[in-house]
Amino acid sequence: MEFEDRVAAYAPKLEALQAELASRGVEFVEVHTVDTSGVVRSKIAPLKLSTSGESINAILYCVTHGDGQPMGDVAFASPSANEENGFPNIKGIIDPDTVVQHGWKPKFASAITRSYMLDGAPCAYDPRNVLARVEERARALGYEPKFALEYEFGIFHADHDLMRAGRYRELKPWGHSLINYDLVRSGEYQDFAAEFITRLKSIDIGVASLVTEYGYGMYEYALTPKSALAAADAAMRAKLHLRELCAERGLVATFMTRFQPPGKESACGAHHHVSLWRDGKPAFAAGPNRLTPVAEKFLAGVLNRMQETHIFFRPTVNSYRRFDRGAWSPEDVAWGFENRTAPIRAITTPNDAACRFEHRAPGADVNPYLSIAAILAAGCEGIDKDLPLEPPVTSNLANLDKPKLPRTLNASIEAFAASDFCADAFGEAFRDNYAESRRAEQAAFDAWQASHITDFEWQRYFVS
Repeated sequence: MEFEDRVAAYAPKLEALQAELASRGVEFVEVHTVDTSGVVRSKIAPLKLSTSGESINAILYCVTHGDGQPMGDVAFASPSANEENGFPNIKGIIDPDTVVQHGWKPKFASAITRSYMLDGAPCAYDPRNVLARVEERARALGYEPKFALEYEFGIFHADHDLMRAGRYRELKPWGHSLINYDLVRSGEYQDFAAEFITRLKSIDIGVASLVTEYGYGMYEYALTPKSALAAADAAMRAKLHLRELCAERGLVATFMTRFQPPGKESACGAHHHVSLWRDGKPAFAAGPNRLTPVAEKFLAGVLNRMQETHIFFRPTVNSYRRFDRGAWSPEDVAWGFENRTAPIRAITTPNDAACRFEHRAPGADVNPYLSIAAILAAGCEGIDKDLPLEPPVTSNLANLDKPKLPRTLNASIEAFAASDFCADAFGEAFRDNYAESRRAEQAAFDAWQASHITDFEWQRYFVS
């Protein structure tokens, strides 16, 4: 849908929401746009749900993790923002389905945009547009996709002097133990959990649970299912409001996938639970350790494209420090019933409504719009092409000769960049731009590494 058509469709809804929010005492609105890396970029303004569009800095689709600076040569690869066009603003429109009033801060509401180029065409680099396009394909097949994400993350006591100096490893974890499912890790933990759950409930995001994970400062929350685009929106907002709650309490949260040395304590995953529904009924459910034909085809599609789409599940240099089959972070292309060492765990108990696939490859650093899009696009291709499903794994994956997931960021980039499937599913312009963004990420790490003498070198060669 072109920009003018989208504005015409959204304007009556936005006008009604503007009046309703004003009557409830809302005075301010946070307008969110999601960048390439899945980071929320926001502005705060007096309440006005514009029916004519928002100005969005196009550089959001070619910026780095962390500091948000242009990604080197990627700026020249992105027609939305480059040296030639002077890095212009493009256009956005608030999606009325995302407008919510904050229950814990009732003078505030928030909303999420969709982006458009200056000529009115949908912005090919907007992650929300990418997922919306894939979800439309799934619905055209007659299915309603549902996703629920669970995030593992770290919480530390905030020390802004250390953080400004880049000395993050010196921050103190929040809580005195490293035990799973511990209600008394700190005296404030239960109140923190209750406040987080209450805040998200007020903006229609369900939290199934919040628990302590194995490791100092390690925690996990699980969200309840929503349709594909709504699930990504919920995942993005949950991370934002968790960080907000932490900041209010002198804490800081991290979603980097491994902040402990490999082999020590847990890494941070973001497992994706997926199911398809048709006519209000689960389309995957066939009974314990059984799948319906459509579930088998969907799963066959996901496995078939797992190497090409792996970049969406492990998008950073740090992502690859999480590889460890023994710690339930998958290394192979495989699936099994209730198998946590495979990337796809088929869950068929305790009841039909709970039947789903758990994709265990994604880390907590994913862009949820892209990781959900990857699973859904590949699964729908499996249905469309009637792909056969290989048998489930029933023994130790370490002893089986299964295809391997790419072990490095560079390997994932090349598999993605060469994929005709990814060009078709997500758009060729998006594929090429995202591949360049990941190359810039790898290049930044390589340049940093080349400019530093490592602890290994000091310890091994200083007295040689």
